[in-house]
Amino acid sequence: QLANDMVNHMGITFVERLRQSTGANVPAIALAYIIARDVFQLEYWWEAIEGLDHKVSSELQMSMMAELMSLMRRASRWLIRNRRSELNVAGNMEKFSKGIAQIGKALPSYLDGATKEAWQEKYDGLLKQGVPEEIAATIAGASHLYAALGIIEAQENSGESLDRVAKVYYALGSRLDLTWFGQQINTLTPLTHWQALAREAFREDLDWQQRALTVGLLNLQNAPKDIDKRIDLWLEQHTELIPRWRQTLTEFKATEDAEFAMYAVALRELLDLAQSTVHALPG
Repeated sequence: QLANDMVNHMGITFVERLRQSTGANVPAIALAYIIARDVFQLEYWWEAIEGLDHKVSSELQMSMMAELMSLMRRASRWLIRNRRSELNVAGNMEKFSKGIAQIGKALPSYLDGATKEAWQEKYDGLLKQGVPEEIAATIAGASHLYAALGIIEAQENSGESLDRVAKVYYALGSRLDLTWFGQQINTLTPLTHWQALAREAFREDLDWQQRALTVGLLNLQNAPKDIDKRIDLWLEQHTELIPRWRQTLTEFKATEDAEFAMYAVALRELLDLAQSTVHALPG
């Protein structure tokens, strides 16, 4: 039954792709899938989309299902990478379900700038095609909701409220163009097996670094409570590394077809910034 469920929702190559990219065995992949499926309520949303038969086009239904499949692939991979030794269904349901629901409900309020505009455009487009508001909001935010896993981890490491951690996480994504950079990684077209593995590694590195930056910013000593002011102070404290990151992004935006090596170098710059933030001396 589980095998059928994975194939029906994720396609026949899902398990093999995850096995190659993570080195996990089939039982571990199945457990990660079950956890991801349940904490993100995949079956509920899948059935809701199927319930739109003859109300919206089949092409639109397939497109929305593809968004959910992408969320499941990324969430399953995250769980394997970050919770490999703790793939307990009940424990992870308790750890993630409530937080994901909370972040999902408030997601539009966390997004900002171009990211919020893109969400709004997608949401409005779905509504115009006859998709109910609840489904449209979830599908429009599916690519951002994945980050909820890392936000919940960051919340445990910082001791702050989940709402505050989420606000810092998404604010950093906007201020440093991390959301845009992540979208560029997602649009990479690997031509070889090694490039496909590299793209997955880039995604994971970006996830880790944004989480580390979030925790570092929340733990910043003698900083204003206001999030924007706190980020401003943090930017002032890293006047050598921030310009290097911004210059790297400028070069990316001026390049039509960035090489894989450029992403590796850019993530190295971001790693330096994350490590500098995490290891900053208090006071």
